[in-house]
Amino acid sequence: MKTRSRLLVASLAALSCGAIMAQPKIRPGLWEENIKMNTDNAQANAAMEQMKEKLANMPPDQRAAIEKMMASRGMGMQPGGAPNTVRVCITKEQIARGFTPDRDGRCSRVNLSTSGNVTKFDFTCASEHSNMTGHGTLTTMGDTGFAVTTVADTTSQKNAMHIQTDIAGKFVSSDCGDVKPMEVPNK
Repeated sequence: MKTRSRLLVASLAALSCGAIMAQPKIRPGLWEENIKMNTDNAQANAAMEQMKEKLANMPPDQRAAIEKMMASRGMGMQPGGAPNTVRVCITKEQIARGFTPDRDGRCSRVNLSTSGNVTKFDFTCASEHSNMTGHGTLTTMGDTGFAVTTVADTTSQKNAMHIQTDIAGKFVSSDCGDVKPMEVPNK
């Protein structure tokens, strides 16, 4: 997987529900997140579309292997296989301490401010080959839904890209089933 693709995948994980919440008032359990991402990079957009097509046309045994790998990392695909939708398991402990689902400790959130059900934040992510900075807004809808919009700029040794990500999350079940909680560092 290319560095840019790894950064995009890592960024999506880092920007999911818990990434930006101090102590969110959401339910623990299985959550479904619908992710829409737009970039100003035609090559990255084409790669994302190609990935969607590959997932949609994947043989059942390969798809099962991908789903198993995702579950081991705390994510799962929506039944029916919508490629822009993932399922994540969020624990009471993660909610209580506020968390960044960033296993490698490469992302951090700063300038976190909350007013009512709206949280605004800035974030940075850095790896050996690229950096990302951005800001976003989280709006919670009771304890069973949220919407996140982020705008970020990423730079690497080869090029730069502007990314807008919109995530809509909804509570599915108190039981996470086969989706294991994402391992996250204590921050």
